[in-house]
Parts: sequence; structure tokens; C-alpha cells
Amino acid sequence: MTSESPPTTSRYDRQLRLWGDVGQRKLARARIAAIGVTPSTMECMKCLVLGGCESFVIIDDGARVDARLAGELFEVSVDDVDGALSAAEVCVRALCALNPDARGRTLRAARETLFVARDNETPEAFADVDVVVAGGLSDAESVALERACTNGLTPFVIMRACGLFGETRTGALERWATENVTPEGSQTSDLRLMTPWEQLSSYAEMKTCDLERLDAAAFKHVPFVALLLRATMRSGTRDRRAVKEALTSMRRGMDEENFDEAMANVRYTWTDTGAVPKEVDDVTREAAEMKNAGKLTLESDKFWFLALALREFIDREGCLPLEGSIPDMTSTTEAYVELQRLYADKAASDALTVWQRALELAQEVGFLQPEDFITERDAKSFCKNSRYVRFMKWKSLDTELYGTTGAAVDALAVDAKDPSKAMSVAIFGVLRAADVFAIKHGHRPGVYNDMSSTMDVCDETERLHADGEELVSLTTTWFTSRGVDAPECVADVAHEVARYGDGQLHAVGAILGGIASQEIIKIITQQYTPMTRRLIYDGVHSTTAYVG
Repeated sequence: MTSESPPTTSRYDRQLRLWGDVGQRKLARARIAAIGVTPSTMECMKCLVLGGCESFVIIDDGARVDARLAGELFEVSVDDVDGALSAAEVCVRALCALNPDARGRTLRAARETLFVARDNETPEAFADVDVVVAGGLSDAESVALERACTNGLTPFVIMRACGLFGETRTGALERWATENVTPEGSQTSDLRLMTPWEQLSSYAEMKTCDLERLDAAAFKHVPFVALLLRATMRSGTRDRRAVKEALTSMRRGMDEENFDEAMANVRYTWTDTGAVPKEVDDVTREAAEMKNAGKLTLESDKFWFLALALREFIDREGCLPLEGSIPDMTSTTEAYVELQRLYADKAASDALTVWQRALELAQEVGFLQPEDFITERDAKSFCKNSRYVRFMKWKSLDTELYGTTGAAVDALAVDAKDPSKAMSVAIFGVLRAADVFAIKHGHRPGVYNDMSSTMDVCDETERLHADGEELVSLTTTWFTSRGVDAPECVADVAHEVARYGDGQLHAVGAILGGIASQEIIKIITQQYTPMTRRLIYDGVHSTTAYVG
């Protein structure tokens, strides 16, 4: 009789396969703040609460709930919505109903005061949260949010939607990605056949020294790793043709799957899988520079200590730590397990070396219990993924949105010349110009407080057209001030934004919210690589693109 799985394990079984129990615990402990009751923010919160987030707060101005909006967001009957509650209170109740472990609350605050910090301290609303998600902010409010969050080093995600167009952007000062960072579709195995260590060479010699005397069954089950090392030794060179000819000369027939596997993986004999990629070389050298400059302190992230230890390992060994796993291959169980243990032991030894040095470095700056700060699991994961470990920095929103020169503008200019991104670049520019329009007129394009049911349709159409034309002009000016040619489709986008006014479609909000929730999970779990650029969604053509 089998025991039942714990409720948490069974509930989150599928996602545990993605980020593991450690990642799930981080998600459960995370405290999320959502600003504004919009389709995008609420869809994002749905994904996080269903994913296991147990603590959240919705910050809003306290406006009474719109029964129709609540019905769209949470599929509840309009008759069941308590009109005496605020929109935020209704959403908190609905979100908590999705997950019995979730505990949510509301905070009433006006945006004018929400982002104000005193004496350069984190605003009270963000003092006890791990991530902030916001929807429908203007550019000025987004910049204010960034300043409020970075005072406390709090990551944030902003979303904005207008009709069928939308955008989302993550923000943080800096972040490490150390787990599950292998690029999708990567087929490279860390076999080290170009630079085998002593035990691996001895294993290959033992398995192939009497290759000619083996019976047919044993011959067909010699692991391809041993065959490739043998072929390399026979050819006396790593020339591709010579190694392939040596491998072919060792065959007895054409029905040997292990030799087919060897031929399919022959590239590993001339590919240095322990080579240090430029990104890893740069970040480990940056860690060394930080130490030399005295910037490695008790406040530093633990991964800087691991990066410095990795730098010293690279300088000493001339390669990265071994990843430690091997692919499936034709072999006897005994030979495969022996080879697997060989790789696992070497990987564990490399990781232990890096970990011990990282502990010494942490101790040097004042950590009394460095093993509590940097665990062995941290070191093993860091070394296993060392080829793809990334340290990410985000450019500030102020630079991206208001800068007229520099790297951000150069990147925008490159994107503007890419025909596949023309529509996305136009959307990005028009949304910026819409804020300029709102500041100038006191309302957003296509939104009027004086419109009545008796207004002539022609008058309304004329006003929308006039707003659209002015938005085209403002957008062109915005691009010109940065020395960037405005895409030809700017006029089409501008008139669409004016036509939609301040309208947000739930379907677009669901897409943006889903994307934002994935990025939040990446940041919280420190797994996978979060986006560091603005993502534009074009619902007209059902495309997404990074801009800037």
C-alpha cells in the first residue's frame, strides 16, 4: 500500500518538475504587492496564487467595485458581487478562493502618495514585499515606482495595455540566474573527451585495451565514450577526418549501435566542452575586480563569492567544473553505472573545491558561519550550471524612457531598422507619446469627460481623428528627438490607440498577466533567465518582440 503524497506535492506536481521543491518553497514564502485592479494585474495574480504564492496585498484607491468588471475578471455572477465592497476587496476574496493556502489583504492608497519615500527610505507600502506588480501606470509613475522599489532592492514588473496593444517590463538593480539556465534545445553534453582527466582515460583504456578479443555481445556494448577516446589515441591527432577513419577501422560490421552513437557524437573529440564562455569569463573577472577593490562585503550576494571561487578554479584548472551527467548510450548496466559514477564523482570533487574556497572568501569578509550563507547545494547547482550562469543588470526606466542619447537609444535605433520589429517599435513610441498627450490636455487620447449620449457621431469621429493626428505628430517628434526614424506604421498605431481610448481588453490583459507572472517566478526562484528588456505585444498580428 503506497502512502499518499503531501497535499502541496500533489497539488503542484507538474510545476515541481520545473523549479523543484526549493523553488516552490521560495514562491510560497514570497510576498507580492499588486498595484491597481486591472485585467493584467489580476490575471498575473491569478497565476501566482494558483502557482502557490500564499501572501499578497492589492493596493488600490478604494473605488467601489464594478460588478461587470468583477464578473469578467473572476467569472462570478454579477448578482453575487457585493456592491458595498471596493474592487480590491472583491478581488482579494476571489483570489483567496483559488487557493486555500493564500492569504491576501488590501491597502488603500492614492498613486500620488504611493511612491513617495521619506529620507531616501523605501515607501511603507513596499517595505515588506518581495516583488511589486503594477498595471496601467504612466511613464512618470513607472519611473517613480522604480525609484521607490530600488531603494529597498525590490524587483518589480509593470504592464500596460491599450486595446489590442500592450507591453510589459521587469525591473531590478541586478539578479543572478543560476539554475535551469541551459538554453532551450541545447544538446551539448559535458563529456570532456578533448581534455579527459586521468580516471576517465584509465576507464577508456580498460574498456578498449582488448577490443579485438571481445566476443560479439561485449564488443557491441562498449560505451561510445570509451570508443571515441580510443579512436583519438589511435589516430594520434584530433583531426576530424583522422578520428572518423580510426573509428571506422575499429568496427567489425554495420549493426553495432555503440559505434553509430560514437560517430554521431564524434564532435566531442575536438570540442572543448570545458571551455569558458565569454559571459562567464566576464562575470568571474568582475568578481575578482570587486575583491581587489574591496567591494566584496557582508552585503554582497552569495553568488559573488561563488563566482570568485570559480574564477580561481578556472585560473588553476584552465576549464569549468564538470557538469557531471552523461547521456543514455548502448552499454551494459555495469559499464554505464561505472561511467556515470566516474563523472558524478569528478563533478562532486570540482564543486567541493569551489565551495570550500567560497567559504574561505566569505569568512575573510566577516561571515562567522559561512556554510549557512553559502550551502553545499548552492555550490553544486552553481558549478553544474556554470557554463550558462548569468548575472543580469537592468537599465533604468528613466534612461530608457527619457534618455535622448546613449545605449538605450542606440538599441532602439537598431530595432527601428528591423522590418520585423517595425510595428512593435511604433507601439512603443505611440504609448510614450500618449503620455505626452495626457500631460498636455489632462486626458488620454480618445477619452473625454464631456461626452454624452446625445453627442453627434460625426463630432465624436472628428475628435477621435484629431486626437489621432496629434498623437502621430507627438510620436514623430518623440522619435526625432532621439535621432531615430519613426516607422511608417506609426499613423495606423496612433489612430488605433486614440480609438481605444483608455480601454483594456481582458484577453490582452490575460496574455500580459501570464507573461508577467512567469517573469516574477523566475526572479523569485532565481531559476531560468528573466527578460531584461521591454516586451511589446501586438494583438493585431499576434506577435511579441523585445524593444530597446
